[in-house]
Amino acid sequence: MKIYNSATLSEERKEKAKKVNSVLAFRGDMKANYYCKDHRQLAERFDIAENTDDMERLRYRILNAFKSPDEAGRVLNAESDPGYAAIDAFFGKFFLDITRRALEAPDLTSFIAREETNLDFAEVINLRDVLKYRGVMKKVSGENDAVPLIEQHTGNVDTLTLEILAVGWKDSIANMLWNRFFTMDKVMQAAADADVDARNAAIIGYIVAATFVASQQQAADATASETLDEHTYNTFVAAIKKLRGLKDIQTGKKIQVPSISILCNSADTWQIENVIRGQLNGNGSSARASNRPGLPIANIIEYDGGINNGVTIGKTLMSFPGVTAGKCYVYVPDAAIVANKRPLTMETGMGSVLELSTEERAWYRVQGTYLKALMGSSYAGTALGAGYGNIVEVTLPTS
Repeated sequence: MKIYNSATLSEERKEKAKKVNSVLAFRGDMKANYYCKDHRQLAERFDIAENTDDMERLRYRILNAFKSPDEAGRVLNAESDPGYAAIDAFFGKFFLDITRRALEAPDLTSFIAREETNLDFAEVINLRDVLKYRGVMKKVSGENDAVPLIEQHTGNVDTLTLEILAVGWKDSIANMLWNRFFTMDKVMQAAADADVDARNAAIIGYIVAATFVASQQQAADATASETLDEHTYNTFVAAIKKLRGLKDIQTGKKIQVPSISILCNSADTWQIENVIRGQLNGNGSSARASNRPGLPIANIIEYDGGINNGVTIGKTLMSFPGVTAGKCYVYVPDAAIVANKRPLTMETGMGSVLELSTEERAWYRVQGTYLKALMGSSYAGTALGAGYGNIVEVTLPTS
């Protein structure tokens, strides 16, 4: 059982140099990359690890991808602005920097949802094209009779809509003249933080704001004459049984539960972790200490709120609420789906002379989120009856 928060994510990736993301390098102009109709525009897909050597090797691999493979290294876009030297500086200083910052940030999407990446995704995706295909083996004579065919989820009419999420930066002459504390690092970090907040809010924000139906709620155990550890243990046993009893929205059968995770507030981690291994009351009276079977929990995911939660940006007070202390969510990972058409991408350009802006940058991501399978009967506006989904809201005991 592991506990994941921003600190442990950063430490784990640093120590293990874990490959955590793919970076895409394109040939051609910006318009061609948007449409991606010609797959030759995609030079290469790079899996990167978070250590200096790997990032440096990646920089040269990306630069080499811009060279013609059949013309003795001639640069394909040398005649066009910004030119090879500017591209070198761009990739070396900024592209990899924003990629690194995005990877180091506490993006919890992959701990909850299954991510599908396809540069050719349409704006609206039919779920039957993404969901698992199914087939059945049947006895045949082998004398030219037809065999049963594998089929898609032909009856599924759910769709997933992709959205463009973006944030920008415009430098000014006043900022260059008077702001002696300005660094581009602050800008890059702000872009990465904004991206992570948007990603987490798309899934966790929905979960914490949802109203769960009774079939997906587990009240705190209140058995008489038992301790806090025992009440907590009993609560999770009941929650896991309730989770395993839920039905799949596609098949109507009981859901498959290959693993179980808990999403909680960091204030409750100690109480939860204390009982998962089944060693109860170890911190209290030794007379009540007892061992019970460990609970089948693979991960504890902490989320207290977004990076910019409660921060005023412009005139808007930002709200990225986290899990409320005293509640948690027991769920099956990968029930939700996130479709990615573009990862976090930066566009850069010259500023406007008439506005005395010296430089402009924008970051965008194209993705869509499908939460109906995860939320089940608690999904807003659903016509499903009770007992569907892959998540249970749990109220923790207080004594």
